[in-house]
Amino acid sequence: MRVFIAESNPVSRRRIRRILRENESCELVGEVAQENELAGLVGRSDPDAVVLCQDIASNNSSVVPWLAGEIGTAVILTAATSGGPTVWRGMTSGAVGYLLKDRLAGELEMALIAAEMGGIFISPPLLRQLFGYIEDRFGEAGIEQPSAQEIVRSLLPREQETLYRLAAGQSTEEIAQEMSVAISTVRAYVSRVLTKLELRSRGEAVSLAFRSGFYKVDRGLEIG
Repeated sequence: MRVFIAESNPVSRRRIRRILRENESCELVGEVAQENELAGLVGRSDPDAVVLCQDIASNNSSVVPWLAGEIGTAVILTAATSGGPTVWRGMTSGAVGYLLKDRLAGELEMALIAAEMGGIFISPPLLRQLFGYIEDRFGEAGIEQPSAQEIVRSLLPREQETLYRLAAGQSTEEIAQEMSVAISTVRAYVSRVLTKLELRSRGEAVSLAFRSGFYKVDRGLEIG
């Protein structure tokens, strides 16, 4: 996996570099310390994933959508500390991972594997903050969102199953295996789910599945 580092802190940059070099499946293809150096070097490096610090991402809100959308690379955000709103913005803008810097040694490899398989990975402390933020934001009266019943009415059975499995944390490859279809078919299902529900990313889809009640940990999939 070809990985690019965009990290403003030299200590963190060295740490990430060391982790990548110890991983035989990863190839470090470049690194920058500032946002204004990113565009040219990423374009020439053609990475599969960019490990991007929140400090650089916060300087330009279009960086993550640009990397994830136009460049087509997996974006894994990192931060010394973060809260639910920031994680929400990062994931809904197109990132597939969000890690705390003091957990990089144990979690960066897992995040890269998840990205390679079409999944997402968020450091558990940040995941708890994210769900808390989702509950606070979307649990308030007056904020419109599709209900579980509306989601069921909008999606075909295989699309419903795809959304459910995404919310359960399964990767594209795992979903393909469970549903006995090609990986390209799962990607097509995901694309149709996002289009029908007017969502921008898998992160938004997973969030909607949780907050609408479409996905519940203690309940199996019920096809409408």
